[in-house]
Amino acid sequence: MLAAHFSSVKSSARKRVGGASLIEVLVSVLLASIGLLALSGANVVSIRYSKMSQYRGTATMLAADLAERMRSNQAGLASYAVADDFAAQATPPTVSTACETYSSPCTSATLAAYDLANWKILVRAQLPEGSVYVTPSTAVLAADVWVAWRDPAVAAPSENTTDARSTTGKECPSNFSSDQSVRCSYFRINI
Repeated sequence: MLAAHFSSVKSSARKRVGGASLIEVLVSVLLASIGLLALSGANVVSIRYSKMSQYRGTATMLAADLAERMRSNQAGLASYAVADDFAAQATPPTVSTACETYSSPCTSATLAAYDLANWKILVRAQLPEGSVYVTPSTAVLAADVWVAWRDPAVAAPSENTTDARSTTGKECPSNFSSDQSVRCSYFRINI
């Protein structure tokens, strides 16, 4: 009789312990899923920042290309100016064929226009909605260059919201774009 009592106590204890282990498994699965969710969020941010870094590297190479074009045509430095805003550069420029052959006359201003049109097409092709803003200075033989693109990961804020970046710490020239998804890289080119 005593053995029957102990066996019934053992079986009821096993039933209670089995439920407790199921709860422990559920809690561990919940904690593991939260950890995996955090890791996936970190992965998304890592991919975004690596893409931003790629765009900045491309902008640097494009600015170096323009610097070499300007250095080879110092007489036409003033003709490299681009003051169009971001929206005005939505369509690629047309390239004149004036400087493509030896027989056609090509002044330094014509060569600058030819270089600039080809370079703007290159910027547009290598960056998402790539645009430029260039202010050359013939007095000091230098130029301020902004290479801009639309960051696909940043949505433009609505007109009713105020972003701190819209008033301070802006990357682009003040009259270039008010769109918060436009990113700019600034370069000072010494000729």
